[in-house]
Amino acid sequence: MPIKWSAVKVSEAMDRIEARLALAQPFLKEAHDIAQEVKSIPNLPEYIDQPRRNLALRLEYTCEGLLGYVDRIRQHIPEGAIEAERKQLSYGEQQSLA
Repeated sequence: MPIKWSAVKVSEAMDRIEARLALAQPFLKEAHDIAQEVKSIPNLPEYIDQPRRNLALRLEYTCEGLLGYVDRIRQHIPEGAIEAERKQLSYGEQQSLA
């Protein structure tokens, strides 16, 4: 039974997301490093340090976690669907008579 959504478009969208995450990764790393620097401020109260730790952890794992979602989406694309759709698209837009 053929799928009614475009596996190619989903795959291409995941490619674009991965490209944007690759661009964002250095900025998130820099933000993480800055959040880590805050802990070196003398006499930092716990009510500041606790959310700072949470911020640093979220920044550290953001790209990794988002890339995990991209991988999960890719895994849900049926095997061979992208190739089959590309093959079908290579024949053009004309409907078959069968």
